[in-house]
Formats: sequence, C-alpha cells, structure tokens
Amino acid sequence: MSSTTAQRRTVALASAAVVALALAGCSTDTNAGSEGEGKVLTFTAAGEAPAQAVIDAFEDANPGVTVKATFANDDASYQQTLRTQLSAGTAPDVFRIWPGGGNATAVRTLGDDDLLMSLEDEPWAGELSDSQRSVSVNSDGTLVGIPVTVVGIGAVWNDQALAEAGLTPPTKWSEVLEFCKAANDKGKVAFALGLKSAWTTQLVPYALTSTLVYGPDADFTEQQLAGSATFVDSEWQNAMDKYAEMRDGGCFNENPNGVGYDEQMTSLGEGTALGAIQVTSAAANAQQYAAEDTTFSMTPVPATDDPADTYLPVSVGIEYAINADAKEPELAKKFLEFLASSEGQAIYATESGAAPALPSEDFETGPVLAAVAEYQADGRDRPFPDVFWPNPKVQSEHLTAIQELFNGSISATQVLERMDAAFAEG
Repeated sequence: MSSTTAQRRTVALASAAVVALALAGCSTDTNAGSEGEGKVLTFTAAGEAPAQAVIDAFEDANPGVTVKATFANDDASYQQTLRTQLSAGTAPDVFRIWPGGGNATAVRTLGDDDLLMSLEDEPWAGELSDSQRSVSVNSDGTLVGIPVTVVGIGAVWNDQALAEAGLTPPTKWSEVLEFCKAANDKGKVAFALGLKSAWTTQLVPYALTSTLVYGPDADFTEQQLAGSATFVDSEWQNAMDKYAEMRDGGCFNENPNGVGYDEQMTSLGEGTALGAIQVTSAAANAQQYAAEDTTFSMTPVPATDDPADTYLPVSVGIEYAINADAKEPELAKKFLEFLASSEGQAIYATESGAAPALPSEDFETGPVLAAVAEYQADGRDRPFPDVFWPNPKVQSEHLTAIQELFNGSISATQVLERMDAAFAEG
C-alpha cells in the first residue's frame, strides 16, 4: 500500500520539479577514496525524519562516510520521480520502495524490471519471516528489498478527546453508527477523513475487508488470480456498502475529498475529531498538532457484531532497496546492514511511529502498537490486500474510484467493477 511516513521533525517540502532535479544529480557524486572512508552514498526517501535519524547514526558509526540524502514529503511525486530516474539511470544508490506489487515503485514492480540489486547474500536476509520475504522478492523469488517497518490499520484515538466526550471505542459494527451520532451530538467528528490525499482512501476498506474477506478466507486473492472470485461478488461489496453507510451516517468530516492528510492529522491532534481510521504511524504525525500531554491509542475497526471475528490489517510498511546500477554498491550494502541491525530498526521504527520489521532489542512498544502485537500474537492479523494484487492499476483504480464514490458520481458496486477490470489485466 502507499502510505505517508510519520514525521516528528519539521520536514522540508520540495516540489516535484525540485525533487526531480535533485535526484537527477545526486547519483553522479562519487569519491575515489579508500573503501568506506571518504565515500559518498546517495540516498532518497519519501519522508525525512526516520530516514535522517538512521543516516545520522550510520555516519556516526562510520567516520569519513557521507550520506547525501534527498527527501520528498509527497508519496505520489516521489514515486513518479524515482521511477523516472531509475529508467534514466540517474537514481541514487539506496532508496525507499513499497512492499509487494501495489504501485509503480513497489518491490515486485521494480524488481521485475531488473532495477534492484539482489540482496540474497546479505547477512540479515535469513531473519525475514516467510510473510516478510513474500513481499520483498521479485516474481522469480529473488530478495530485492529489506523490510524496515510493520504497520497496522485501525481506529487511532485521541485519548483525551475521547474521554472528554464520554465515549468509548465501538467493538461491534452495530455500535459504529451509534458512536458517530453520539460524537456529532458532542460537537465532534467521529473519524477525521482526508481523501484529498488519495492514498488515504483505501484505509477504511482495508480495515473492513480484513475481517469480512481476508480473515475468514486468507486465500481470496489466489482465488481471484485463478478466476474463481471477484471483488464485486464477494464480501468486498459488504465492506464498500459499510463505507458508504459511514459516510451517510455522519461518521466523517464534511467534504472529505477537500481535506488533505495534514488537515486530517491536525483535526485528530487537536481533538476536533475523536479518531481517524489510519495507519499506526498517524499517531506520531498527529502528535505535532496536539497539546503536550495528549496521548493516542488504537483499536481495530469492527465489521461484524462478534468482536471475536475482528481481524487487524498488518503489513510491512516501508522497504528499502539498492539500485542495480549503484555507484557505491558495497557501501549501500553496509548501510542496509546497519538498517537491519537492532539499533537501526529501533531508530527508524521509533521515528516513524511504527514497529520494527526485524528483531530489535532496542525498541519499546507504545500503546498504539499494542494492538498490532496483540492481534499478531493471536493470529488475527492479515496483510494489506494490495501487496498481492497482480498490477499497480488495481490500487490506482481503487484510490480514484473511492474519491468518486464520495463525490456521489458512482456507486459502491461500480467501484468494485472497476477494480475487477483492472485486476483482470494481470
């Protein structure tokens, strides 16, 4: 899935044009010094704070090494620019990518185009679980990405705003609309929603389908690939209908299509909204807009009236890869080895508001991530569905169609019909 990396520092924003120029030039910087010392590693990512924190620690641990980094805050422009630079042969040595094959800069998509270096022989490769490896390999099964964070999707709550409203999170679907009405009666928005940032459109459906579709039928995508299942003739229809019910039941702020992610996080942080159905890292982003003593927590989004049926969507959130034509391949591998270490994993996860993908004795789990750990331990977690979709067009169609659904120009069924058509393209 596409998601915005949580930031705990002020992030310098760059236009797509500036990012393109920066990326175009950054891969040409090399240094003829001795191995390691005096070398320059080029790097880019969407989202600055977690990556820069790891870069600082890596440079401290490797005196004489410089990491020349370029950052973008917008996932869409980052993906477009990175793809262009990879095709032109001017991309940096190390860069952020997405797990699976859900978009144009995902592991499988770039790996199948021979744009990523094999990581099979790296010392950390054996630490990946089967599920982590499945979203970090190309179609030939070659490891080409390193998973860095694990994120979940659920209802992220402003604890103080929730308590002041005298409400508790719903645990059954029948309680959801009642909760939304009660929040409105208190002058609050139940769930802040910012669909102007297109990647957020998928989060509510993913939260609902983890319980309605992939929880009871973990092989649903395989059935789709075999031609025996479709979105429109499955519980995806139920999930989309519930999304529309929440829209019509006053669960969200007015005009979600006109609200961006930052506005959504502002509303959550300031407490004008009690919660937001978001990735776990949203809490860290909302914190910058919140009073100093504000705390956040997360609960799963119920889709049935039996809490025992509820599943939580949990997936690898962020991956990194090495350019197949990296100017400093050995230094790039050394950076990924640091990123895979207990220290590197803890730094990145803490700064991004996520959990580490690889084992880390240095990481402390907070209240937002507690639900992820709980549902993983119970076996009630499911991957984000897009990581196994056969092409990036399915997710792209999904994002656009949800916006149109909220404009009232298409129905929930038409959303799924368009996703089916994109899925059929293979």
